[in-house]
Amino acid sequence: LHTIKLTLTCLATGTADSNIAFKLFVNNSAVPASQYRDSSPYRSRYYAANASTGEYFRTGHGDIVNSQAAFVDAINNRTRGAWKAGVNPLRHDQYRTGALLFEEAARAKLPQGIVLKLQEEPFPESFDARQKWSFCPSVGTIRNQGCCASSYAVAAVSTMTDRWCIHSEGKSEFSFGAFDVISCCHRCGFGCDGGVPSAVWQYWVESGVTSGGAYQSHQGCQSYPFGVCKQQEIFAPHVDLVCLRQCQPGYNTSYLEDKHYGRVAYTVPRDEERIQYELFNFGPVQASFTVYTDFIQYKSGVYRHTFGVRVGDHSVKIVGWGVENGTKFWLCANSWGAEWGDSGYFKIIRGEDHLGVEANVVAGLPLFR
Repeated sequence: LHTIKLTLTCLATGTADSNIAFKLFVNNSAVPASQYRDSSPYRSRYYAANASTGEYFRTGHGDIVNSQAAFVDAINNRTRGAWKAGVNPLRHDQYRTGALLFEEAARAKLPQGIVLKLQEEPFPESFDARQKWSFCPSVGTIRNQGCCASSYAVAAVSTMTDRWCIHSEGKSEFSFGAFDVISCCHRCGFGCDGGVPSAVWQYWVESGVTSGGAYQSHQGCQSYPFGVCKQQEIFAPHVDLVCLRQCQPGYNTSYLEDKHYGRVAYTVPRDEERIQYELFNFGPVQASFTVYTDFIQYKSGVYRHTFGVRVGDHSVKIVGWGVENGTKFWLCANSWGAEWGDSGYFKIIRGEDHLGVEANVVAGLPLFR
């Protein structure tokens, strides 16, 4: 999918002008839109292509600021200390999202999880899965999805990795890799142009997922092939991912033998206590929510959307909860590297389904053979 950079005067998501701008973007692409079932393969590239224009610095209240520093100052002036924004190490258009929640709603959903035993004691005010399952180092590992809108896959395999270790009581560690998902699970989405979290969990149950290490790690069956976006890659041609069904040279297990499976996959109801129950008893969960440009600048505190332009939907891993200055939050691991945000983590409002974070929770349990 080759794209042509356009100079556009108005790109505010949801306006008539933005819809026209998006259609122009698709029409100027080498691959016709008719090849796809819908416009979703173009969406993430459209957001990335236009992130470097003045649109990025729109506050969403009719104001435009002319620099990233000014945008950060505008956020901090408005939040009044509730959470703090800052300049993160990469350009705003070098961060990728990748959850397609409108696709999620359109496809068959996973069954809803069942509470096997009522919680007899109240949940603690704060909880951190990294502390409860300290024998599983993966729970505290921050992944980096790099220059690929694959959060739907990266957050899923990160959560699977944690649960594999947790439910083996630390006796078995297996690092699930995202490349098998984005290259071989065609029903999961569009590779590096976003995908459906629940479909990844179903793929785990039905087809299994291979192991994989970080970018250039050469670990596991298939190490992750995407590093951080470089400036020249912002408008790079679309990469067609090929399902190789083989492990990298030097790995002594075959692709099929390396597959590890889930026993069951399910959604967690949009309920604060049900999510707490799932997290407290079974391990981290995957959640998806809508991202705006102010979130990209997050540094600390409990995030609540302030202003900015909608970037897309994003998937993360919830690892805990707590209360800060009287505000309840979920503690989440992002997949933009440890240099982003608060050492790769962020806190987001809990109990309000803020930006859909509690409406889009999925999980599953491993199958040990």
